[in-house]
Amino acid sequence: MPFYYNVEDIERAELYRLFAGLFIDEPSDEMLMQLKEVFQMKFADSPQEIRIDFAYIFLSPGGHLLPYESFYNYPLGEKPGLWGKATEEVQLFYSSAGIMMDEDISLIPDHISAEMLFMSYLIENGISELQKKFLEEHLVKWIPEYCNEFQKYAGTVFYKEVANILKEFILSEVEAFETGGGE
Repeated sequence: MPFYYNVEDIERAELYRLFAGLFIDEPSDEMLMQLKEVFQMKFADSPQEIRIDFAYIFLSPGGHLLPYESFYNYPLGEKPGLWGKATEEVQLFYSSAGIMMDEDISLIPDHISAEMLFMSYLIENGISELQKKFLEEHLVKWIPEYCNEFQKYAGTVFYKEVANILKEFILSEVEAFETGGGE
């Protein structure tokens, strides 16, 4: 059963889950309507155009924009790539919270969706000290840069807005913890 300190925590956990869903699979018509409502998004892109954009960005051979932290947050002198140091560090965070990635799950631990779901889990379980640490050591170190790149590759207003909203959300989360509002 989820544990929440307040209504804001419920909303935060839901937002993290919503963002996670956006990077796992093409958004359904229902998800598009939910996003339009939740974020008051103003886009005229059709669901078909959005799905084509998803495929272009994420599913093209070699992918145009791979959503893995290891491509954006890596030690100086190390090359970016799958299963990098960030992947190991993220896996340690999961373990410290008692989470083991199921072998049936096809996500690499530092995939943006896995990291978003992890934050949702931390919020739902009231583990605020790990939320703050994970935000500072991982999410803020790569997601704003990733969102900047995402905006460049996005061919739809929808995905350009998603990139902007996600970037602002992560930065506001960090700021809330810095001012004591995220605990």
